[in-house]
Amino acid sequence: WRATFSDVSSPFNQFRTDFPGGSRPVVHRKPGNPEIFFFEENAIAFFGLNKVGNRRSYINTIASVDLNAEWVEDRLSLDNITCSYKSIVMLAQALLKPIVYNKVDAYFEACGPLPLLTITGDYHPDTFCMTKNSTNTRLDLTVEAFRSGPLLVSVVRDPT
Repeated sequence: WRATFSDVSSPFNQFRTDFPGGSRPVVHRKPGNPEIFFFEENAIAFFGLNKVGNRRSYINTIASVDLNAEWVEDRLSLDNITCSYKSIVMLAQALLKPIVYNKVDAYFEACGPLPLLTITGDYHPDTFCMTKNSTNTRLDLTVEAFRSGPLLVSVVRDPT
């Protein structure tokens, strides 16, 4: 996986084509765990996090800290003075541990609540399914890649 997607020689390591509007965000990868990544585009923070189902993995069960939570805290802390993000999108193989959302909540305490979309493939549904948390600021979208096909995410802000 690392050689195919996150190695610096891989065509998937950084974006090769421009986003709409002509920008090309830089992908930041967690040192030692390049499968965990972050980029920002149009005031939206995007996280690619690694949690492999309910199995033990170094990233979220063996390491002394949850590396996903550490990465989210690290990246969001770079913005907790200016509070420039308008939305957050998190991509992961499986549902994230609550500690990851605790780090997001700490950012919300500093900057105010934002829309948060988490996209996972954990439940293996036949179609897309979406749930909303009790605060109405977080949407969890579950997809099964081999059944549901590509997913296009557009973040549109309400001007009011």
